[in-house]
Amino acid sequence: MSSTPHVLIVDDEPEALNLVRRLLEADGFRVHVATEGETALRLFEELRPELVLLDILLPTVDGIELLKVMRARDPVPAIVMVSALTSERIMLESLLAGADEYISKPFPIKEMRIRIRKALEKARLRKENVRLQEELNRANERLKALFEKYMPTPVAERLISAPTLPDLGGTRQVITVIFADVRNFTSLSETHPPDKLMDILNTYLSQATEAIVKYGGTLDKFMGDGVMAFYNAPVPQEDHALRAVATALEIHHRVQESGPTVNGKRLTFGIGIHTGDAVVGNVGSSYLMNYTALGDSVNVAKRLQEMAEPGQTLVSKATYDLVAPYVSEFEDLGEVQLYGRQEPVRVFGIHALNIEDETLRRLTDQLEPVH
Repeated sequence: MSSTPHVLIVDDEPEALNLVRRLLEADGFRVHVATEGETALRLFEELRPELVLLDILLPTVDGIELLKVMRARDPVPAIVMVSALTSERIMLESLLAGADEYISKPFPIKEMRIRIRKALEKARLRKENVRLQEELNRANERLKALFEKYMPTPVAERLISAPTLPDLGGTRQVITVIFADVRNFTSLSETHPPDKLMDILNTYLSQATEAIVKYGGTLDKFMGDGVMAFYNAPVPQEDHALRAVATALEIHHRVQESGPTVNGKRLTFGIGIHTGDAVVGNVGSSYLMNYTALGDSVNVAKRLQEMAEPGQTLVSKATYDLVAPYVSEFEDLGEVQLYGRQEPVRVFGIHALNIEDETLRRLTDQLEPVH
């Protein structure tokens, strides 16, 4: 309550109104008066009073209906219903509509003061609850923003909203994995100071990250001068393979358009993509864990990225078959023996997609996270 609390009296009986007014002014309140509903609502909006004394029988509006409107506009102020009506039904209806107290006319001064103090205490507690809720909301927003600096947004939202702490382990499912690596970056360390290298790398990785986020990917991790992401987890995406390939082409376009020049040239990415089974979940320890994907599918995508030439996107046949209707420029590189695998993988280089505007909008729509 402020040092000079405002009180709004809404009553059309002059004698009762003057008595209450003198009582409240003697107790240090700044009193405002309304004798009908329209003026009462205008003063309520302008003053935001700490206390409202509201009669039920008013000339232009029912007091209980006016109470409901006031409560809808501001749930905090103390509202005391004052009426000559003594019906228990009306009293209960008033309390259910949001009144803090109900006083029947004629009222003893002592009882009026007691009821007003009770109502103001209830209002104080409501105001404190609002303040605490606002602080909690701000803390949650800061926590969410902090989490999103270190993990994908869908994962951060799932962690914050989950009723329990995350456990180690995961589920097996089909995903599309993308690895993108800045080509010839290591050799720059011989000719550039570390702080300059950091600025260059962050700029290029930011371009890749923005493309991944644009198409709804889950950014797994940064690895030196490369990045790993996957699609279809934790948010299901029917068109996960197409999202990944569209991401790759977007990365190439972005760095060629706005990547910083190094020694007069822009750097490029080599990108590998594969679709297949993986286990997606939390790996590590109970003290520190990482939401990631594991399995042969991840290894295949990584090997394809290692094969890719600067500016090239290599995909497995599993991925190509899913995006073939949208591919406008490609090359079939045939069966390729990847390092560390016994079975060869048929590889395609994808240079361009033909995606209609409606499909593009669908790909870039952000889906709601699954909890």
